[in-house]
Order: sequence, then C-alpha cells, then structure tokens
Amino acid sequence: MSARIVVVGLAAAFGLGAALVVVTSSHGAKAPTRSAYLAQARAICKEFSGDLDQIPPIQDPTMLGVVVESVNAALPLLREQSYRIHALTPPAALRPRVDRFFVLTDRSIDTLASVRDAAVKMDTGDVGVRLIQFGRETEAAKRVGRQIGYRC
Repeated sequence: MSARIVVVGLAAAFGLGAALVVVTSSHGAKAPTRSAYLAQARAICKEFSGDLDQIPPIQDPTMLGVVVESVNAALPLLREQSYRIHALTPPAALRPRVDRFFVLTDRSIDTLASVRDAAVKMDTGDVGVRLIQFGRETEAAKRVGRQIGYRC
C-alpha cells in the first residue's frame, strides 16, 4: 500500500509539474496588451528622460567642441533606451509600426553619430547638414512613435 501511495504521489507531482510548464510557457510567449506594452515603454522613456534633458542642445554647429560633447553624452543614452524598448514584445497589431519606428530611430541615431564624426573632422558644413538630416529623421520617428503611443 505504501508503494501505491508513492506512485500516486509521483504521478500527481509529474502532472502538476507538466501543468506548470505548459502554463508558464504559454504565458511567456503571449505578447502583452497594448496598454501593458506602452506602460513598459513609457517607464523606460521616463527612466532616460531626466538624463537626456540635462544634455545641452546643439545651438551652433560651428562650436565643434560643444557638438562633440553633446553628441557623446546623448548617444549611449539613446542607444540604451532604444535597445531596451526594442527588447519589449509588442502586441501583434503594433508590430508593423514598431518595426518602422525602430528603422527610423536607428537611422536617426546613426546620423547623430555622423554629426559627431563630422565635428571631429572639423567639418562645420557637414555638421550642419547632418544636424538637419538628424532633425528630419528624428521627427519622422517621433510621428510614428506618437501613432504607436510612445511618449519619449
């Protein structure tokens, strides 16, 4: 009789373990709701906004030291923020816009890096052109971001 209790106990334990694996696996694969996803993204944005706000905007593209300093301060923050939001799993309905947002965001971050590179080369004309390009790309990303519901 005690062997029978052990067998029943083991069967119950294996059944419970299998049920937990199924529940946990299916829960982990499910994308969050739109509101839950946006809450996560907004929390990440909020985490970075204070630091980004402390970086002085580039007012004069001929002040190359200020350009390099501002871009060097902004790039790691923008890259980390983008990486962390990109790591979130968006709901399927948002996926095409989110993908487009990150294409535009990555492009604008790359352009910002090229602003710094032009400043290091002391090419003020190229700095100005690339800053304008960066502004346009950033605005395009923000438009798509607003459609998604981002508040960065």
